[in-house]
Amino acid sequence: MNEVFETDPYPGRPKVLFIGFPESSHTHSWIGLLDGCEINARLFALPSAEPPGDWPIKTYITRSGAPRFDDATRKTVFPPSESSPLGLASKAKAALDKGQLGASSLMRRLIESGVGLAERFGHGDNPITIEEALANAIREWKPDVIHTLGFDSASYFYLRTRKQYGLEGVGRWVAQARGGPDIALQRYSPEFAPRICEVFQTCDHFIADNQPNYDYALSAGLTQGKIANPGMGVVSGAGGMDVDGLRSMWLLPPSKRERVIVWPKAYELYTSKAMPVFEAILKVWDRIQPCRIEMIWMVQSDVQIWYEKLFPEHIKASCPTYGRLSREETLARIANARVMIAPSLSDGIPNTMMEAMALGAAPLVSPLDTIVPVVKNEKNVLFARNLYPDEIAEALVRLMSDDDLVDSMAANNVVRIREMADRQRVKERALVYYEEVARLSRKGNNMKVN
Repeated sequence: MNEVFETDPYPGRPKVLFIGFPESSHTHSWIGLLDGCEINARLFALPSAEPPGDWPIKTYITRSGAPRFDDATRKTVFPPSESSPLGLASKAKAALDKGQLGASSLMRRLIESGVGLAERFGHGDNPITIEEALANAIREWKPDVIHTLGFDSASYFYLRTRKQYGLEGVGRWVAQARGGPDIALQRYSPEFAPRICEVFQTCDHFIADNQPNYDYALSAGLTQGKIANPGMGVVSGAGGMDVDGLRSMWLLPPSKRERVIVWPKAYELYTSKAMPVFEAILKVWDRIQPCRIEMIWMVQSDVQIWYEKLFPEHIKASCPTYGRLSREETLARIANARVMIAPSLSDGIPNTMMEAMALGAAPLVSPLDTIVPVVKNEKNVLFARNLYPDEIAEALVRLMSDDDLVDSMAANNVVRIREMADRQRVKERALVYYEEVARLSRKGNNMKVN
């Protein structure tokens, strides 16, 4: 056992086990609400990736083929045995990196290739399942709170594990839903609808990032007490914005900036469509000149194909595309842009919109039932429906031609974003929330003992 990992920094204080995607900036940001608080936090990572190396939260690593971690902040739950192909290759690679092998460049390439091959084909020596690994972590650590970050996949995974291993008596379950497809669209799926209702029935507490999600949950059988006792209210999946930090990133109002439009979601999902945006840009290109449109996260081959097919060379020259950029890189681009566009078919209260508001860029978003209650057309944003390229086109023309409009939006949004999503206020609420949920958990355990 790794005694350093297993030792809590705050003995006797609340213990919160998060379950979520370890590479997600939302995961990092939400758990970061507990920075500086005397609450013991760990993440059971879904097997999609590993968290950044410098992220300080104690994490159970579950990605198949991950390196063997056994230190203060990482624990690999599927470590390859030392006699397996991956174990042997990893051991050789570690010795090589430490300079214990005087290897030639050819030997280095052979060892690194061996690690790669073993990672692809050498995973068959671990009989434990990810559900059993989670159950073991819960039984050993005994968290007061188990917080699933999103319904798909975290809540469904924990629900399955909870039933399979009889974990109902360990900790209280906080199920957090986010905007977009999490429950707003998946409730129309015959596959997911029963799971959503089962999560509502089984969880102890529920958090959502928009009021329509709360309204739906209540209509689908969630009891009011799971929202209000205690309650976090409407809160973004990232835990709010560092408003002062984002505000410090810009000095110029949008009318004085370069004529740049940032499109941070240049991809196709069933929650948003790229093709109408392409069509809108082509329709009004001559009317919004001069300008540059930065298309970010264009990672899908079909979207790239249509970009190449539809856009003439002279337009592509002013519409650079980018793959995955970090949140910091994206924020820096928005802070220097006049306009941020993010039309969508389904969303919560989008972080991209709130970030643009805090960074002074004029947001172009869609009038969804989750967005309309919190911002006003022409005062905070300009609305255009995602499937209507003519609406997107006219909104682009107006935002690129009306200096007074974009500057008044920027001034209004500095005030509005602080009201909506000031991270310091969310942090204060979160601390009280976890303290109360942990208290209820420990009270329940004491009653069972008595």
